[in-house]
Amino acid sequence: MDSELDRIKSTITISLGTKNKLRKLKGSQSYEDLINYLIRLRNQTIHYGDNTIELQEFQRVKGLYSLEEFKILFSYNKFNSSQNFIFDISIDTIRENGEIISQREFLRKLMMKLNKGRSEAYYTVYFKLLERAIQIEIEPLFRHNGRFEDYFSWEEELKILNLPKKSFEEDIKEKLREFKLGVLND
Repeated sequence: MDSELDRIKSTITISLGTKNKLRKLKGSQSYEDLINYLIRLRNQTIHYGDNTIELQEFQRVKGLYSLEEFKILFSYNKFNSSQNFIFDISIDTIRENGEIISQREFLRKLMMKLNKGRSEAYYTVYFKLLERAIQIEIEPLFRHNGRFEDYFSWEEELKILNLPKKSFEEDIKEKLREFKLGVLND
């Protein structure tokens, strides 16, 4: 059953490259079926919300950071393009001149060396580790300019690197909120 609208001939002007891509994508289905599929896909993408679950398995990677006589072995999530990606930095082992020391002992010595409080020393190291993970995974020349507490600067840097908003929320904003509250995760 054709409506009057269906009987009207119509053409859509597209480039030859786009037409070839469409032909390859459509395979054995009709152009109309392909277009309907693309419209459904677009609607699903736009209405991505609470009714969709993303199963994402993050691969943990180890990194090493040197801070004077300290060597910090840390782990983080290997970068992927998920909207839910976060680095999730955690310290595994700290060595001082080759000997393993506790995080508590490391923080005590670092506080004295930097002449800073416990919380500030901890978060200074955390943001150095995050910066190192970004350098390893995404941008070797990444250098955060400004203090670690300056989350506007971090937000701009992460936008430039095209990292998801979730990474900014969890890796930066959440840690800065904990820093202001004096919360330590050791």
